[in-house]
Amino acid sequence: MKTLKSLAIAGLAFITFNLTAQERAHMDPQQMAQSQTDKIKKSVSGVTPDQESKILAVEQESAKAMQDARTSSNGDRDAMRTKMKSLREDRDAKIKGILNADQYAEYQRMQEAEKGQHGGGR
Repeated sequence: MKTLKSLAIAGLAFITFNLTAQERAHMDPQQMAQSQTDKIKKSVSGVTPDQESKILAVEQESAKAMQDARTSSNGDRDAMRTKMKSLREDRDAKIKGILNADQYAEYQRMQEAEKGQHGGGR
């Protein structure tokens, strides 16, 4: 009975994760930027309205660049992966300039937790 319950929970979590990934794949850059900004605001303590607006601007720029990278990769996953890594590093550097040291440490923990949730795919 306990095993069946565990399997049911694992299956539900898997389905939920996949729906979330599919929903994210269909978000436009503006929605993706807002979603990421909201996630940062929830995960990082003390984000001020000024910081939030700056983070949103960085996320909008990043989401647009990532969408362009997906479109221009023409199915070359290695090229896209390399470009995405560079774009994430650029985004993180800009966010580091917006947040204070403690907030940025929280941001990094949030990013590490996401890596764990997504199978280390970042």
